[in-house]
Amino acid sequence: MRNLAQQIYGSQLTEYSKKQTQKQKNGYSSRLGWVFVSKDFTKETTKAVRTYGSLFNVSKDYTYFTPNTFYRNDLRRLSTLRWINAMSIDIDAKNGENDGMTLPDVQESITQAGLPMPSLIVQTPSKGFHVHWFLEQPKRASDKLNAHYSRIQTCIAEMIHGDVHAVGPERLFRLPTDENTVFHSQARVSFDELCEWFQLVQEQDQVDVHTYKKGFCKGYESLLKHPAVQKILEGVNEGQRDTACYTLALAYKAAGYDEKTAEAHLHNWNQKNVPQMRQIEVKRKVKSAYNGRFHAPSAKKIRELSGMLFSYVIWEEAKPREERTYSHIEEWEGDVLAFIRAQGGQVSGAQRDLAEQITSSVDAEKKIPYATFKKVVARLEEQEILSKKVSGKGRGASTELCIIDEVKARRTQSEASKKEQDTGSKNNGLNSNTIKDTVVGGTALPLSAGYSLALPTETLTPVILPTSSTLSKPAPIPGHVPSAFVSALYNRSFIDGCFIFRAWGKIQLAFKAFGIPYHSIASTSDYICLAVDAVAVTVEKKGSLIAGDFQGDEPFLKYLFGTMKGLFASYRSDQIKRFVEEIEGLGDITLSHVGMELEDELKAARVVDRESVKTKLAEIEREQSARQRRKHYRNHSAFDLTSSLNQFKLFMKTDD
Repeated sequence: MRNLAQQIYGSQLTEYSKKQTQKQKNGYSSRLGWVFVSKDFTKETTKAVRTYGSLFNVSKDYTYFTPNTFYRNDLRRLSTLRWINAMSIDIDAKNGENDGMTLPDVQESITQAGLPMPSLIVQTPSKGFHVHWFLEQPKRASDKLNAHYSRIQTCIAEMIHGDVHAVGPERLFRLPTDENTVFHSQARVSFDELCEWFQLVQEQDQVDVHTYKKGFCKGYESLLKHPAVQKILEGVNEGQRDTACYTLALAYKAAGYDEKTAEAHLHNWNQKNVPQMRQIEVKRKVKSAYNGRFHAPSAKKIRELSGMLFSYVIWEEAKPREERTYSHIEEWEGDVLAFIRAQGGQVSGAQRDLAEQITSSVDAEKKIPYATFKKVVARLEEQEILSKKVSGKGRGASTELCIIDEVKARRTQSEASKKEQDTGSKNNGLNSNTIKDTVVGGTALPLSAGYSLALPTETLTPVILPTSSTLSKPAPIPGHVPSAFVSALYNRSFIDGCFIFRAWGKIQLAFKAFGIPYHSIASTSDYICLAVDAVAVTVEKKGSLIAGDFQGDEPFLKYLFGTMKGLFASYRSDQIKRFVEEIEGLGDITLSHVGMELEDELKAARVVDRESVKTKLAEIEREQSARQRRKHYRNHSAFDLTSSLNQFKLFMKTDD
């Protein structure tokens, strides 16, 4: 329990409580946080602790805890949250939902959703599960971050059959014990990685809207008359009742019915279910729908419940860029980058003078406002695309702007260019069933200099073909996938970001089978080369879109996983063979130094290939043992020879 708690909270808890004199002397710490524990969710049984000793002592008597910490010990509220340490999901198994779900089912749903491996899974007495992803670094709570956390948490819950109503970073979860912990790993995830996953899911949902265009529903008023909603109104099975009741309640709410009328309709609907829900449950679902933040049902849920095509989008079309008073800042980013690239990738001068030289790529008479220019530069600098250096002060100050990440710069400029070319409708307002289209399409990425020497030349030039996926605006390329791997797929016309995301997931799983942590894959050039080779081998066997012999997503991804495992096994074996050959030519002292360096490497917090290091240490021990045996044999042989000579000399003297 203590080790697990330290993994979650780190330095937010202390070993011992501070004395009042220490607080008066050093002040109150803005780093520490309070953990709430509870017996049954009631205020009377809730207790706040701040030391590991206290947490360990109360864990025997309390049932629930907060993975995230608070700056007050008397109020567990979203407004008093200090640190976010984990993304946690409640998978409920009550009222017929998720009946019979097992740990492998949970793991499979996580994999299918494209999510990273969780850090902890706890099974509840009702046979449900609490799934936790511990963050690599805790995030300081804020209103904006808390809201985005809840959005991601809701999305994950939808994808892995979790409770979409049990969301919020302030919630309590089952306290882990040796008995209820069914899965535990050292895996951690960055919050940025979860944000990228969420953005990809949003883009895929936008693609789904186009896919389900035939089931389009115009306006809230026609919701209840749509065939998909009518199918749900005919009654559902036991495992779907709660979700269906909540979804229908939102449909009645969106259509303009008051709460009492909606409840009456849903009581009549409940009579068609097999078996029926309890009347009190129907009342609770309606109340939750009418008092909650959603004002319309999820189109995705209606599709899942009905098994029919359905979508509805309600927004106003955006004006063409040349007719807008203010352009989107993303579009100006592309114009700024184009200007700097035209000057050789680096410009300098007064910021106002630089802004005067930048014009819109759509309307040459429109120049970027100075305030917008400063915002764009700040955004690009924050994204580590530009570096800004200011020399001098006041009116005589000169600013130097330089593109430092060409890959990110080209990605940003391409996305801005696509936005300018797209004159169709865009989402200018959010509602419960639409998602803001922040990025349109994707682009091939040139390789960075670090990969140009290690990879074949044919992988360096992206190829764009007019395939059906390019015409239907594929999902954007995930930012965390290495550019070399992206180009290896992109050059074969695999341009959909969702497919690339899944392919990179298979590569990660293959490396994970050998104990290689995710963060080490992208940072090791040899591993990237192996991943690119795996793509080439898989394309040869399973075809590609560019050749027209593609055999489908699943066969391709399955073969890619097996190929990656085989290539890495051979790579590791060759590494060990070369290592053995090298140490055979080393002296005894040098060999000992190599062994000590490997031992120090094992003690480090992050090791790229721990198993390989252990194998190399074992080979050093074998070589040292072999040398000792050979030395012992030589000494023993020399001793025997000396002894024989002495005996011979003694014999000759005796004979004389």
